[in-house]
Amino acid sequence: MPHRSRLAVPSALVPVLALALGCGAPGETTPGESASPDTTASASSPSAGAGDRDSTRDRSADSAGHNRADIDFARDLTPHHEQAVVAAELAQERASDPEVQDLARRIAAAQEPETNQLQAMLRMWGEDVTPGGGSGEHEHSHLMTEETFQQLHDTTGTEFDTLWLRTMIEHHRGAVEIAEAQLDDGSDTLATMYAEKIVDRQTRQITEMRELLGE
Repeated sequence: MPHRSRLAVPSALVPVLALALGCGAPGETTPGESASPDTTASASSPSAGAGDRDSTRDRSADSAGHNRADIDFARDLTPHHEQAVVAAELAQERASDPEVQDLARRIAAAQEPETNQLQAMLRMWGEDVTPGGGSGEHEHSHLMTEETFQQLHDTTGTEFDTLWLRTMIEHHRGAVEIAEAQLDDGSDTLATMYAEKIVDRQTRQITEMRELLGE
């Protein structure tokens, strides 16, 4: 996905974005499953592939706590998650397919509290919580453009469903890329746990969205 400027959310969506920082951490569910609280994430069950990444990670960094990759991960994902929540809430209002509406609900339910977790982690480290305040290497490169967001806002019905699914596939791929950068270069255990969860959940949701598109 090409690097674009940071999204300037249309004025009609600003109040929605302002509400994107709720508290709590509900668990992610797959279609047909009921949501359950997930307020105490466990680091005892790392996702598949984490061992391979660990073998290439600089072990000396593990004892040093968080590093620049961890900070960039938390800061870059904050506006990314906020934008996803706004897009998900829009889909709950405009999508014609109940399966798209359900997926949008689950995206918002997972990413809204996750934003608070990322910001709490930055505060715990004594770091600035300003979105994009990291090294700038990944800053705003994975966000939807204002033009794309306006197109979503202006479409309805099946046209909206298709545009939203294609847009969110690319948006999710951006989140996976940000999380994988942390898994490659980060050192903080908690940040790694969050990154693994994001890669696993959003990769599965990309597959789900492609199936809804008939791909």
